[in-house]
Amino acid sequence: MHTLQLKIDDSIFNKFMGLLDILPKEKISILEETNANTISFEEAKVKVQKAINNISDDTGMKIDEAFDKVLNS
Repeated sequence: MHTLQLKIDDSIFNKFMGLLDILPKEKISILEETNANTISFEEAKVKVQKAINNISDDTGMKIDEAFDKVLNS
């Protein structure tokens, strides 16, 4: 058995799932995983730049607070 991880654009997701529906049910299993916590490279870059800019202003937050915010968002 093989395992794949796919990223499928919302515009074709339903069509792709319809394709999978025609396959034999006992031969394929689908684990749908949505990860709402992901951000794009550009979004991450902006957040890091803001954090770096705030360090010199002494307006940043403590490391524990930062990790809690990241892990709980």
